[in-house]
Amino acid sequence: MARLFFFDIDGTLIACDENITSIPENTRDALDMLKENNHRVFLATGRCPCFMLEGVTDYTFDGLVSCNGALVIYRNNIVYKAVISKEAIKALYDFSCQYHSVIYLESVENIYAYHTDHPVHQLFVGEWGMNPKVVKEITDIDNIEAYIGMIGLLCEDEVKIMNEKLSPYFDIQQHQHGLSFDLTLKGESKAKGIKELVDALHLDMHDTVAFGDGNNDVEMIETVNLGIAMGNSAPVTMSKADYITDTASHDGIIKALKHFNFI
Repeated sequence: MARLFFFDIDGTLIACDENITSIPENTRDALDMLKENNHRVFLATGRCPCFMLEGVTDYTFDGLVSCNGALVIYRNNIVYKAVISKEAIKALYDFSCQYHSVIYLESVENIYAYHTDHPVHQLFVGEWGMNPKVVKEITDIDNIEAYIGMIGLLCEDEVKIMNEKLSPYFDIQQHQHGLSFDLTLKGESKAKGIKELVDALHLDMHDTVAFGDGNNDVEMIETVNLGIAMGNSAPVTMSKADYITDTASHDGIIKALKHFNFI
């Protein structure tokens, strides 16, 4: 039976906090084996296309569920997109102005940013591999097409205020470390993006398998036919998984694929 495999990036295929910024060779070999067995392999990530690391994009995936599902690409063609409204962008920009938080609005070719003097910005550039060449300072909020946002706060006290101001527009998911958050457009998710892709291909959700670790992977793990959590996963992600494998740095993907006899 041919299946569709979806792989989160951070904490799943790579682990930037452990200096694993490229898909390991043995994992690449495992993905090749899946393809040889007529399966298709996809990325499922919060990152937008221009926020991908070269050590990930240099492998040929069949498609991409990006921006936590709000932008879906199959073999270089966009099959689904959900655009952040001008009202939501203004609410995010106004919050950033008031609390000096760093914000990002992610599109296909650019990441629009405000307050790049914020210390969290240096974290994203250094540890998450954000390419400074694609970062554009926000000068006109009325002419931005974006599919996901991110925000970095200065202190814990701002989290409650952020939720009050931005939750009408976004589902807010904290990253595994620090005071940074994905701002996923309300109603969008990796799970929905996968469903949109499966429908576009006229296939069935019964044939889907997903690997993830973060808070933004919960719905995906719950929705696919087989949801696999990495050993380094957030507790809530583990609690929803059908199977828990090893960590990203200890061949968790390979071990799970072998466990289920996919390779």
